[in-house]
Amino acid sequence: MDRTTSLDSAVTTATAPSTEPRRRWSDGPSYPWSPGTDDSWSVATHWPALVAVLCEQVADNTGNLTGEIERLCKHGLLSQAEATAMRRNVQEMRASGMALQQIVRLGAGLYNLSPDRVELAEVVRAAVREMQVDVLPRGGELSMDLRRAEVWVDGAVAAGLVQAGLDWALGFSNRVRVKVEPGDGVDPARLVIRGALSRSRAHAVAAPGQRRNRRMNDNLHWVLLRQLATCAHLPISRSSTAATEAAVIEFPATITVAPRRLP
Repeated sequence: MDRTTSLDSAVTTATAPSTEPRRRWSDGPSYPWSPGTDDSWSVATHWPALVAVLCEQVADNTGNLTGEIERLCKHGLLSQAEATAMRRNVQEMRASGMALQQIVRLGAGLYNLSPDRVELAEVVRAAVREMQVDVLPRGGELSMDLRRAEVWVDGAVAAGLVQAGLDWALGFSNRVRVKVEPGDGVDPARLVIRGALSRSRAHAVAAPGQRRNRRMNDNLHWVLLRQLATCAHLPISRSSTAATEAAVIEFPATITVAPRRLP
């Protein structure tokens, strides 16, 4: 399942006509093409177009690389173990490109949110179970502490928040725990995604002991998480201890339900 499919359903294109060229049908007629002319080119004004070109090249190159991996496997020039490791890296590169594209689209305001009654714990459960198929065989751990929490939020945005949060935490931790805290009509419901900081700070998909090179546990998925929260007007914060780092998203529009722990 493509992790960005549900999020794309929340992004709608504007109806106003445009004379600008469209690089892809999915860009929509009002994709954030940069203002100005070639004579007044600058990174400050043309960065959306720069990102669009970068995302296209990432998609094209990862597609070509995937094809080459399959060709080598078919002719017995690459072992399955080697192919698996290479496919994993290709998938991560592609996911980074798609996350960057989502950030720019959302930042340009190309979305139309439709708040609905969403059971946050069920959204988390579905995302975690899907990711466990890939994470558990690599020695990672995804655990949940869920309580019922019905909130008013766009369903696709809720799914995107959970997915981006998990991707962010798995970028620096191989042990991630997701918690849903119900609201009570006064205090908001909260989604807490916490990653454990091991001694080696090994990446979940890296070899044991491999060094992390990211600073402050930031990555594109964290930027996407913040952008999604901003679009939905949801407070988001981070907290750190010597052993963990967590992202906390609050849902003020909470529907009061009887709190109980879910299996």
